[in-house]
This record gives sequence, C-alpha cells and structure tokens, in this order.
Amino acid sequence: MIAAQFPTRPGPGLKAPPRARHLRSQISNFRSLTHVGLSPNHGLSQSRGADAPIRLLRLDRSMRARASALRGRPLLVVLAIVVLAVWPARVRGGNVTEPRRGGTLRLSMPSDLRSLDPAISYDEDSTPLTKLLFRGLLDFGKRADLVLDQASDWKISPDGKTYTFHLRPGVRFANGRPVAAQDYVFSFERVLSPQISSPGRDFFLCIAGAPAFAAGKAAHVSGLTAPDARTFIIKLRTPVYTFRYVLALNFADVVPRDVVRKYGVDFQYHLIGSGPYKLAQWRRGVRWRFVRNPCYTGSDGYVDAVDVMIGADNTTATMMLERGEIDRVLASPAEAIRFERTPRLRSWLVRANSANTDYIFMNTEMKPFDNVLVRRAVNYAINKRRLLRLTGGFDTVADGIVPPIMGWTNSSLPRYRYDPEKARALLREAGYPNGFNTELWYMVDLPILARLAEGAQQDLQQVGIQAALRPVNGTTFNVKSGTRHQIPLGVYGWFEDYPDPGNFLDVLLNGEHITETDCNNVSFYNNPSVNHLLDTAVTCLDQEQRLRLFRQAEDLIMTDAPWVPLVHEQVPILYSPRLRGTAPDPVWLWRWERMWIDP
Repeated sequence: MIAAQFPTRPGPGLKAPPRARHLRSQISNFRSLTHVGLSPNHGLSQSRGADAPIRLLRLDRSMRARASALRGRPLLVVLAIVVLAVWPARVRGGNVTEPRRGGTLRLSMPSDLRSLDPAISYDEDSTPLTKLLFRGLLDFGKRADLVLDQASDWKISPDGKTYTFHLRPGVRFANGRPVAAQDYVFSFERVLSPQISSPGRDFFLCIAGAPAFAAGKAAHVSGLTAPDARTFIIKLRTPVYTFRYVLALNFADVVPRDVVRKYGVDFQYHLIGSGPYKLAQWRRGVRWRFVRNPCYTGSDGYVDAVDVMIGADNTTATMMLERGEIDRVLASPAEAIRFERTPRLRSWLVRANSANTDYIFMNTEMKPFDNVLVRRAVNYAINKRRLLRLTGGFDTVADGIVPPIMGWTNSSLPRYRYDPEKARALLREAGYPNGFNTELWYMVDLPILARLAEGAQQDLQQVGIQAALRPVNGTTFNVKSGTRHQIPLGVYGWFEDYPDPGNFLDVLLNGEHITETDCNNVSFYNNPSVNHLLDTAVTCLDQEQRLRLFRQAEDLIMTDAPWVPLVHEQVPILYSPRLRGTAPDPVWLWRWERMWIDP
C-alpha cells in the first residue's frame, strides 16, 4: 500500500544523506567561483532519534545544493526580524510603489534545478520557484513572522502537542479541484515515506506514529487526521517548539493526492499545486516557464509569467541584465564593485545579508584541540577583518554562533579580538611554546572557503601553528567531517533551516546529538552544562525563557571555543530598474511572487 501510494523517485544520487544546511546553494558556489503575524499561545520542543531535534537531513553539502539553504535562510519567535540590506539610496526606475499586475519576470540560472517537487526541493535557488507552484498552511511573512496561508485559523493545545487547522474555503489546485484536509495528510505522509527519501523527513518525526511509518512498519501516520474536508489535525509525540516553523517550509506544502497517485515517479513532470502559478513548460537544461494559476485566490503573484533561462554564465547574464533582457543576476564581487562605483548602475545593486555563519571548527576529541587553551589561542590568532577582505568585502564579521540578522542579540557573549600575542601566551600556557603541526581541511569546490582557509593558515603560522592545507571535494569533506577522529581543524558554514537560534546552537553544538558518523556537531563538542541548557531550551514553552537559555548556552560555547566564527555571508544581487518588490526576504532572500514590473 505504501509503495503504491509513494513510488520510489527515479535516478541515482537523489537519496539525501542525513546532514543538512552545512552547505551552499548556487549563491555561495557562484560567489566563490566568480570571486575577485501570528502569536498563538503554543509551545514545542525537540528531542533526538525518533524524537530527533527538528533539523534538516544533511544533503550533499558540497553544493548546498543548501546551500552551504540555502536559505536561506532570521530568529523569530516574538523577536522582530530585520532584513539588513544595503538598499539603494533612491527609488529605482520610477515612482510606482504599490504592487501592480502584468508583465513577465525574466530570470537566468547557470544550471538546471534538480526538482521543484516540494517534498524534494530544498535550497535557496529552487525553493523560491517551488513557492510559485505550491503552498501550505502557513508561510513566513516579510519579517519572518508566521502568517496564515491556506489555513483560515489554527491553534495549538496548551501542552504543545496538538495542532488544529481549518482550511480557507475556496482554495483549489491548478487543475480546479478543491484542496482538502486529506491532501495534507497525504502530503505529510509522502514526506515521511521511506520510498521518497525526502530531505525534510526528520522535521516530521516528532509526529505521533511517524517513526513507525518512516520505517515502513505502518500504513499511515497515526498523528495525522482529517475529521472533515476542512479540518487537519496534527498530534505530536512530544511538544516541539520549532515545529511551527516547519509548517512554513516547502516540505509542508500540499500536493494533490490523486495526481501524485496517477503519475507516481513522473509527478515531477506533471507538477500541480495550489500556488499562484502553474508550470507551463520545462525543457531540461534550457528553460522553465510559469504562468498564472487561474484557480488561485491569493493576493500575491503580480507578474503574468515567470521565465527562467538555464545555462547563461555570469558574464553573459550581466550583459543581458544591462541590455534589459533579464531582470536579476547574482553578482560576483567584481561586478558588484563595478555597479557600486558606477552612478548610473548603483541603484541596481542590493546587498542581502543571509542567515548563515562560516566558521573554523576544532575537533575537541582530537589533540591538541581537546585543550580549551589551544582553542582560545586559535580564536585570538585569526584576523577576521583581513579574512573579510579576502571574501571580497561582501560579508560581515561574525562574533558569535547565531547570525545577528536573525534578530539575535547577546550582549554578554565572550568576544575574541585579533591578538596574536595573547594567542602565543595561551599556547605557552597550554604546553605548546613552539606551536604545533596540524591539518586545515576545506572543500576545494567552494573557493570562498578555500580563501578563508588560506587566510587562516597564514594567521595561524604567525603564532607558531603550522596548519597544512587539506583541500578535498565536498563529498569527502562531508563524510570525514561528520565522522569521529577524522578532521582536527576545518572551515565550514551553516545556513538556517528555520528562524530559531536552536537551529544553530542545538543542532550544531549539543553533545547529546553526537553520532559516530554523519554528525552535524563537527567539533564533537560535548559540555554537559551546555547540553542541559539546550535540552531545557528546546523543551521550554516560555518564549522569553528559552531565549535566555539559548544566550547562556552561547556564552558557554564561546568560552569553550570549539569554533572560530568567521563571517556571515552577504549576497550582492543586481536587479533591473523596472523590477519592484525586491526587498530581501528574511528567510529565502527573494520571493518572486511578491515582485512586480514597473513598465
């Protein structure tokens, strides 16, 4: 029965290993290669294994491809999230500020997307396009707040375990069929199906009955029910605060159960959703075209069509942008500087800060990094501002674990200013007066990390640490870094999965989550006091209290210094002056359906 409902996806390499946004999307790959309203009273928590912390499985992090998200992608809860962007000083291309309908949005991407199936798609490039086709119960608003989408209302029980949604009347798929609560049951089960291998599966394992279903031991998920066509109920095994954010991810978008059953593995070629657009054409490696969904009743979806050209390199795409043939390009640092220095083009440039942290990790289970004095010495040895220049100057210096764009502040955070003399003193105190030899690993297919690694190597050499560079491909790095006792020192990065500090602190630095292989905690850092704070925070139903606990945990982590936070990435984007609604999205960086054309 399960096999009949959820056919195995075809093709090699689609099964995602369980590690997540320690990756990069085309955003980061591109920068590297071109370098010169709702507050219901609810609460949730996290746990491990079948009670695993809500986190994305680790995809192939050499591409992030997310993405190290993409996305991607802000601290929320009740904190207001501000998208920090260097916004053009003047209004671009006219005075139209109110959205208007009409026209075609023209995009270009260097390579094709793997899939726009919401159960599979998850990176900063495909997710915004997936949102053209598919929608769910909730969405992220312009300040990364949760807003209603296809739900007319929702509530969470006082114990944080039961979510009840009522669907808006009149919501239809692009084929005209009404969206029913049973479609949501089907869609969630599809993400959990062992034969789909969705990278979002772990997000849903806190649902009652999900582990048994995901293991192929049950025909349905007991915690998913649809008492009637407009009522969808989710019952969790344990309260998970961050589950609310999962409901705004594309994995929770609804698909028509009858269409998926009809086409099986070929659904990816017959994508039908309930978003503002429908797929009109997909010529693999050549073009995607999206046109209006006549059944869509939402207020967004301003342009009549979205055309995506596949295959143009950056030089070609930038020339096409200047000629008025496309509307948006991800800028290389060199191009961004050129546009910034050219008065006629300056207003075309937007710098969008992403919710990510690039960092050096030290394996606390391997000598000499099992010594906290050595780890602190490494922190003092790194000249982050110099490294910032090596990335092209389009990032910001990182002082802590959680990106400040997430609305995160921590005034008590220990900070390590560049101080090579203090680094040498700490090394002497640790018993290494002449320094030591080690290896510094990085992914050769992400040149931005290569530059960070090369710069860090030079800084470490100045204090007596001889770090031999070990460039390896992304696949090798992913396997080695997640395996115990393999990499002593490495350069990495993490993009948010959802807007909560636990997505950084708990997922990456809770010692309770350490595994022999495939581990997100690549420092293998394990402090029982930190673990307790994080475990308490993720089970806490009081919003302010959990944030206090997260801050205390970050303080202890930075005192123990398993990381050297380096930079938070900034994405330079070039937009046509005719395009409006280009303010950076706090989660996905851009949302095409919220943009419009000023002719």
